[in-house]
Amino acid sequence: EAERLLHTILSLAAAASPVLWQKDCAKGPEVWCQSLRTASQCGAVKHCQQNVWSKPAVNSIPCDLCKELVTVVGKVLKDNGTEDEIRSYLEKTCEFLPDQGLASECKEIVDSYLPVIMDMIKEEFDKPEVVCSALSLCQSLQKHLAAMKLQKQLQSNKIPELDFSELTSPFMANVPLLLYPQDKPKQKSKATEDVCQDCIRLVTDVQEAVRTNATFVKSLVAHAKEECDRLGPGMLCCVTITQH
Repeated sequence: EAERLLHTILSLAAAASPVLWQKDCAKGPEVWCQSLRTASQCGAVKHCQQNVWSKPAVNSIPCDLCKELVTVVGKVLKDNGTEDEIRSYLEKTCEFLPDQGLASECKEIVDSYLPVIMDMIKEEFDKPEVVCSALSLCQSLQKHLAAMKLQKQLQSNKIPELDFSELTSPFMANVPLLLYPQDKPKQKSKATEDVCQDCIRLVTDVQEAVRTNATFVKSLVAHAKEECDRLGPGMLCCVTITQH
């Protein structure tokens, strides 16, 4: 009797799950494009890829590191890298998320939707931020600015109607000050410490990959040379890479 009851409960849960997701999906892109998982469940991967994840993202350490590694993964993919290699690199990318729960969720998405991610990397080779946004490693700049404006209004105890024209006005001059405030030296030291720790972790991961995978080495060196070429032959990094 207990087994029959358990079977009934599981059947009802399985039947209800699609209905619940259909209800959430009816809310539109705000729900669809939260992550690759929600986009897949709502059948909106292409929409999010073209209209949401391709938009400008907030500058952050996880986002910048993710874009670099996804670019390298794209080169490995072009060199016929295996699925296991691609999965390993992408899971390491997930580790750049500061929250352990988010990092675990990111890895689950990589495991569940690896073929979709690989197709996305091929299609968006020159736009690694698309994949990073799908993995929640890059955050929408427009949402970030809207959230900051709303928070400022709440702090001043005023909640006027949002002027969306202001959200879409030229923001290049303001973004550096919004993302890197100049009047908070204590936060600057913490950010420096975070950069150092992320750099150490990145170098450790790269060293491990260099020891175990020759394809990764070739792709990494080629990518570094491409980046240095953009800076000009006189730059120190170009001289260092050429000599060593």
